[in-house]
Amino acid sequence: MSDVITALADVEAFRTQPDQSVAWGLDRNAVIQRLQALLQNPNLLDQRGLNACAPAVFFRTWLARDPVAAASFTCNMLRGGSASIGSLVVTPDTDLTGQDYSTLRANTDAQHPHAMPECTDWMLLSALRDSENIFFDYLGQPYTLGDSVAGLTLPGTVAGWLTATNLYSSVSDNTTVLGPADLPPLLSLIPTSDVDIVLFVNANALYDLATAPGSPVVPFPTIAAPDHYVLMTGPFVEADGTNWIDIDVWTWGSIKTGWQNIPRFLDNSFGWMVARS
Repeated sequence: MSDVITALADVEAFRTQPDQSVAWGLDRNAVIQRLQALLQNPNLLDQRGLNACAPAVFFRTWLARDPVAAASFTCNMLRGGSASIGSLVVTPDTDLTGQDYSTLRANTDAQHPHAMPECTDWMLLSALRDSENIFFDYLGQPYTLGDSVAGLTLPGTVAGWLTATNLYSSVSDNTTVLGPADLPPLLSLIPTSDVDIVLFVNANALYDLATAPGSPVVPFPTIAAPDHYVLMTGPFVEADGTNWIDIDVWTWGSIKTGWQNIPRFLDNSFGWMVARS
């Protein structure tokens, strides 16, 4: 695993190099400052209002696992509008790279406060999603029909991104659109220094978390479809003699922990991907 200190030194060298060119409608120094913060704390990465949970869970994982490679990718993407994840070349279209981020953020946040991700987060998530699309342009515009449609990502694509990093000896895709999940296999999942686990869920699985088991259950839809990816940050624990499970995941820029009603979680859970180094 590469080193955060080395990654930060590489970013500083990039910041001071004579070539100050930028291929995006972004402020170069702002992108670099945000990158430095993400390298030191990958949990800060936040999709906010973008339908980009798949790129978000990938970059959150990559920043933590291989900060040198993730930093190099970000700097190359900012400078040239293209960068590589192993053998996977990520090249977004010019209608995305040509977006004026400041104007887009002002217009978006005026209608949907705090919906736009920070500049570096927006560039990374939008670039990866747009580069993978064949039929739909991804323009990084939260709460638009285009974002809802063009931001969709299948589990096999996420598994492919993880594989492309060359960090893992295996990446197994155990997701399904049929659901619900079974509890025993879920309880057996344990993220470690050698294992990353991405869950495929409906976001209802993460809402209304309780501070203790046994709280009143908030009504929720019993028919759900998967619409979100999260990263497990700790094993799930069942409270003995109750119908509650303690969950521990990363999503939306922070670690979410708390108790969830087991039927609610299982009805909104559609499997997982396991990446082993």
